[in-house]
Amino acid sequence: MAEKTVEDYVEQIFPIQCRGRDEQGGEVLEEPIDVKVRIYKSPGCSVISSIVVGCPYNAGAHGERCKAAHPGMPMPGKEIVCVYSFDHPINF
Repeated sequence: MAEKTVEDYVEQIFPIQCRGRDEQGGEVLEEPIDVKVRIYKSPGCSVISSIVVGCPYNAGAHGERCKAAHPGMPMPGKEIVCVYSFDHPINF
């Protein structure tokens, strides 16, 4: 089997239960919601990314913010991050 390189596409999806986050990173929902976390790397890209699929509280251009603590707001402040959404460079 050939060794994977940075040119390959890689994807994995994980089902999780999330309780949302507030400004301090604490959980805010009484009952967790079922969502899926998609972790992937596109061909030729040296960044691993993650997005949350199916979350009604996900906000921001990359879904990097959580509005579970403030469901009436269209966009929470930058300090309310979704811990399951990220972009991380790959260092070889």
